[in-house]
Amino acid sequence: MSGKKGKGGKNTKHMTEEERVHFYETQLLAEEENRKKKEELLTQFLKDKLAKEEKANEFNKLKLQNQWRAIMREAKATELCKDIEILSQTFERIVDRKDAIIKSLSQDLAEAEEQYQLALRSHLQNIDMLVDNQGSRIASLHREYSEELEQLKQEYSTEREKMIWTLLFNLRNLYG
Repeated sequence: MSGKKGKGGKNTKHMTEEERVHFYETQLLAEEENRKKKEELLTQFLKDKLAKEEKANEFNKLKLQNQWRAIMREAKATELCKDIEILSQTFERIVDRKDAIIKSLSQDLAEAEEQYQLALRSHLQNIDMLVDNQGSRIASLHREYSEELEQLKQEYSTEREKMIWTLLFNLRNLYG
């Protein structure tokens, strides 16, 4: 208590023991209250500082994410541009190949059409020749038929007359 007397030595000399105890208790309570206020202020300060740090941390985290996304987008865009270029070249090669195939098939089709027309003309000429030959043959056969018919008619007529004359002759000889 001697240390405490030194602190408030002038005021406590004229006080009674009870007043001193009361004075010291009041002083202790005031100090305790000051200490609690300081502690609360310090706690509040630290809480505010922590909240501020958390906000700054979140902000920096978002900023970092945005920068990382921008870097990744740029890298992906470069990669996609290369892919598009490769696909474009591949597409051009395929189109060129297909064009060449179409031209080749078109040329083959034109040649096939030409061969078809040539074969058709040849076939039609052959058919015309066959029709003409058959027409000539039919005409010849018809002529031969007509000639043979005429000849048979003549022979028949002659044979008939002969038979009639023979019959008449035999009848005359028979009847008198």
